[in-house]
This record gives sequence, C-alpha cells and structure tokens, in this order.
Amino acid sequence: MPLSAAVIWSNGPAGSPTQPDKQEIREWGTWVESTIQAFTSSGGLLYETRADLYADLAHDANAFAWVLGDPVAANNGVYQKIDDSGAGYWRRAGDLPFSFIIATDSGAGTPDAIKATSPIPVSASALVVLKVSQANISSPVTVSFNDGTPVTIKTNSGNDIAPAGLVPDMVLFGFLDGANYRLISDQVSSSIVAAAEGFAADAEGFRDQAADYAALALNDKVLNTFAGNGTTTVFTLSVPPGSRANTDINVDGVYQLKSSYTVSGTTLTFSEAPPGDGVNFNIEVSMGGKIDIGTPGSETVNADKIDGSDITAIRTKLSVYSKAQVDSLVAVTGGLAGKLYGLAGSQNTFDALNDMDIAAGEAASSGANPVIMALAATLTKRSDAVWAVGNNNGAMDTGTKPTSNWLYWYLIMRPDTGVVDVCCSASATAPSIGTNIPAAYTKYRYIRATLLDSSGNIVPDSQNDDEILWVTNRQDFNSTLGTTASLITLSVPAGRKMTAIIEPHHNTVSSGQLFRLSSPDQADVAVDNETAFNAGGIAGGATLMNVTAGQQRYRTNTSRQIRGRASVASAHLTISTIGYIDPRGRI
Repeated sequence: MPLSAAVIWSNGPAGSPTQPDKQEIREWGTWVESTIQAFTSSGGLLYETRADLYADLAHDANAFAWVLGDPVAANNGVYQKIDDSGAGYWRRAGDLPFSFIIATDSGAGTPDAIKATSPIPVSASALVVLKVSQANISSPVTVSFNDGTPVTIKTNSGNDIAPAGLVPDMVLFGFLDGANYRLISDQVSSSIVAAAEGFAADAEGFRDQAADYAALALNDKVLNTFAGNGTTTVFTLSVPPGSRANTDINVDGVYQLKSSYTVSGTTLTFSEAPPGDGVNFNIEVSMGGKIDIGTPGSETVNADKIDGSDITAIRTKLSVYSKAQVDSLVAVTGGLAGKLYGLAGSQNTFDALNDMDIAAGEAASSGANPVIMALAATLTKRSDAVWAVGNNNGAMDTGTKPTSNWLYWYLIMRPDTGVVDVCCSASATAPSIGTNIPAAYTKYRYIRATLLDSSGNIVPDSQNDDEILWVTNRQDFNSTLGTTASLITLSVPAGRKMTAIIEPHHNTVSSGQLFRLSSPDQADVAVDNETAFNAGGIAGGATLMNVTAGQQRYRTNTSRQIRGRASVASAHLTISTIGYIDPRGRI
C-alpha cells in the first residue's frame, strides 16, 4: 500500500519544507483511482436517502448501492439489488464500512442532552469520536447524532455518566449499542482516557480525507507525530504498538534504526534526543499494520466451526435463514405485507392446560412499514405467567390470564436486536407493549387464538395451517328460530371475522320446516325452497324426525355471530361448531 497523503504532503521543518516526491504522488493517486473504480465498476451507486434508492430499480441483480444521507440513521448503509432491472427491490446488506466517524458537538444541545452532527451517518459498526463542548450537570446524559433519536451515554461497564463526569473538550470514543452510546473506557481509567485523546488527535488528522473519500477505508496503520527540540528523549504514543518491531520512525525524513530507541507500552524512548525547533512535527512514528485474517465465503460456516454453547444464541440473533435478520430490518416491499408461513400452535404435552408450542415460521408484521419476523425453532410459552423472553417462559403481556374468554397469541420482534418471541394477550387487536414486554418490541403479528374455560384452562383444539378444529365439538345453539332473523353466537374468536365450520341438526314432528343460515355480511332474505338448506321440509306428520344437514361454512362478524331464520315460527334447530378458518391477519 502507498504512503498516506498526510505523509506525502507533510510540512517538514520550517526552514526546509518537505517537497513531495512525484513517484509517491503517482502511487497514491493510482491507489485512490483503483479503489474508486473497483466500487463503481461493480455497480456501486450513491444515494442521499433510502427513498431515492427505492425509487430507482433500473439496475441489474446484485448491483450494490450506498445510502449516505438519510435522516433516519438506520436507513443508511450498503444495499444489494434483488431481481432484474426494473423489477425486484433493494435489500440492506450491512452498515457503511467506516472504521471511525468524527462527530461534532457545537453546543446546540444542553449539558445533559448533547446534540452532535457528523459528515457521515453514524452506525453500530463504526467507532464514533465526539469532543464534548460543556460539562454535564446531572445523570444520565444523552446524545443525539444528526437529529436522530437520543441515546444514553454509558461507560464501558454499562454505568451512567456521573454528574460533572464530562468536562469541556473531553474526547469520547464509543459505539452505538442499541439505545446506548457505549464508551470504550470507564471514567475512572485515566490511562485509557489519555490513550483516547491520542486517538482523537490522530482521527482529526484524517477527517478531511474521510469526508472526500467516504467510500474508502483509509487507515491501515496508526501514525503519531511529535516535535523534537534537541533535549526531549521520551514521548508518549497514542496506543501501545506491542513491540519495537511493529514501529517505523523517521526524523526529518531520515529512517531511524530500531537500535536507536526502545518501546515499553505507550512510552517511546530515544537513546539521543531528536533535533528540532519544538514547534514543527518532524518525528513520525508509524505503528501496526493491516492483517488479513480472511473472510469465510457466503454460507460456508457450519455448526462444527461454532462453539456448541453459542449455537442457540446465534440462531436467536440471526435465525436459521441466510441473512434473514439483515433482511428483516428493511421494510417489506413487493406485495409481501400480510405474508405468513408456519407458526401453527398446539397444546404443550407437559402442561396442555396452560402452555402452547408455536412452530417455526415467519410473518410480516402488522401496520405501517412491515418487516419479516422469523421464528427459527418451535417456542414453548406459558399463558399462566408474565411474559419473559425465551423458550419455556411466560407469555402474558399484561395482567393475568382471563377465564371463560379468548386469549390471542402474537409473534413479536424488537428491530434493534432482531430478537423474535411470542406473547399472548386478552386483546384481539394488538398486544400490550411496555408493561411486561419491553417497549423496544415495536413489531407484532397476530398468529392464532385459544379459548379458555371457566378455570382459565386452554380448551383443546387441533390446528392445520389456518384451520382450527375443536377436539370435541361445541354445541352453541339448541333453541327455536322464527321467521324473523336472529343472530347466533358460535365458538370462534371474537374481534376478528372467521369462517365458522358448523353442523346444523333439526328434529321435528312437523313437515315443511325450512331454515336459512347466512353471514351477517350478506343480505337477509326470506326462507323458501331456493334459499333454505334441507334441514327439514319432509312430510312426516306426527312422527319425530332427526335431520342433519352436514358440515357447512359461514363467515362470522367480529362478535362471533351468524344469522339464522326459519320458514315457520318456533322451528327448533341445534348447531354444533366443528371449528373455524382463521386468516391470521392475511391481506
């Protein structure tokens, strides 16, 4: 790799300024051009916002594009084109590849609510350097980057910043960790703070280049510069290089033999004081180097290469699907809203009265900006305990399990970590978030319902896709109907329209009795031979007749009801509910 621009165009001594070498300039320029060409020739594109990117589908499959200036920080990143030109969608492949980002605190916020800006969008994969403009007063302290959502500043050990823990011109080094800006040091570690200040000085030296070449990884080595004065022999490095063999030192452009100095930690000691005027930085110390550890090919790492104790946690984070959690953080496009696969429920054999096993599957979340939520493996959740994340833990979103009522089950997800779980609720529309379930779980999808008896026990059923059958048929109506329509309540979930599967039965000693059942969404019409199902209408005189019409299906209203009427007054009808079809939020 060629020398950096900072070295090639260094000032040198005031009395004899350094003249850049043309060969070094050509090598550096060729490196810059080849790097840019490598990006653009492979289909690389730059967009200010994700909306601009989504509006441009005129690119071939596997083209890559960067979003650099979207006001929503999570929208910035590297995207890959899916499907042919003019079709498909863009999928977010990862964060922008910056090793560090310089943020500026101009004092626009308050001492305890800092507002910072950066020329490059911040992300969790980059080190963020921030110089504080004023001392904090209380604790905790938050910081908002580029007018984004404020995050709490935490020390490396996870503690809040103490009152007056930040002072003017203090340089913070940290990274985004969910809702926190976590520092790489603790306040009590003065040596780490001193090293961080050295990092800040070095980072500021590369800030202008980072803005000009945002697409490039600039720094393979750490460069420290010092001003010699002819008397000082000891200098403090910004980071410990490990050993003298990992350093290269030039004084006034002259390479220094390693026998002429020693290194211990961050202390650099010369055997003779380097010359200089004490003002101009004529000592250059280059430390470290780029080590290529290799990157496994896509989908080539198998379970044999992973610590067995970590497999479950990795699957929870990433799901069993390749890149699924990356995809899930991008809004679903292409007509996939309402998508649902798998996620059938069954009573757990260990505690069938309280526990449900939810099968693996995936679904698009409800509401605006849906995302794909993937459940990697069967999850057992307990309706008789408050919700807690993970297998065999509680499921109730708030309060306690009701009795003689319906319980509604939801797939939930927190986008900041990608964790997917299941909860249950007494609400037919949405789970309660923020009580037992952390507020970060902002995505959800209804997946099924269970009926509870008077003791709060789950009534047994059997699910196949969207079809739910009662293990034991439920007799929901055993009375008379008249010539005026009546609404009949069935054993199906309330709050949502279902397709009820029923078996009507008629016993009579009279002839000519006809019945009509219909959905409340249909027009109510009188019963005649054209509109009735044949649950009677047979000449019989005084002989008792039992007639079963066979299984029939009717759409209910959200109050679990269908409509019924007869051709004569006081005609007796029995209705047993066999089960129901639950669309589970499909659109």
